[in-house]
Amino acid sequence: VDRDAFLQAAETYVPYDYMENDDPNVKYKMEGYLFPDTYKFTTNASAKDVIDIMAGQFDKKLNSDLRAQADAMDISIHKLVVLASLVEAEAKFDDDRPIIAQVFFNRLNINMPLQSDTTIQYAMSERKENISIKDTKIDSPYNTYKNYGLPPGAVGNPGLSSIEAVLYPQQNDYLYFVADSQGHNHYSRTYEEHLEEVNSIE
Repeated sequence: VDRDAFLQAAETYVPYDYMENDDPNVKYKMEGYLFPDTYKFTTNASAKDVIDIMAGQFDKKLNSDLRAQADAMDISIHKLVVLASLVEAEAKFDDDRPIIAQVFFNRLNINMPLQSDTTIQYAMSERKENISIKDTKIDSPYNTYKNYGLPPGAVGNPGLSSIEAVLYPQQNDYLYFVADSQGHNHYSRTYEEHLEEVNSIE
């Protein structure tokens, strides 16, 4: 489909009521609900056709057991999707996902900024390999360095492993993590320990 037509549809079109979000700061209402998978489409499929199929797959993957777990944790589907999108972007390996999910919960629980670089990347017009201190000060509701709590919307479309990581996080008391050159994350409880980890992997 035409790129602009698809982005326009993703910005406003919502095929399921529970995916609706009235926050004016949400960039694309369908961000996070377009399940990453392998699909077959007809060549004449419209943007809404594509969204319907991808969102329909999300609706199937988020089965009754996962929805019940979200209810038990008192997490809305929107919050689940936003958190899972952060986990998806931050973790290269599945083993890291439930650990990172708990780190985000730990930060939220003590009203600490999430400070997720991936939200900065999402807010910028072009993605960079490494963000700068200046980048962390950009004015955007998605900037989790300046704003407390979750960003207004997802920053990507999480797979099932990231969704499950948020619903079944690995209990820990970490507040920091940094990835090495292979993408493996190293975790710390204090900022001083975090700086030591950063320096040791450079």
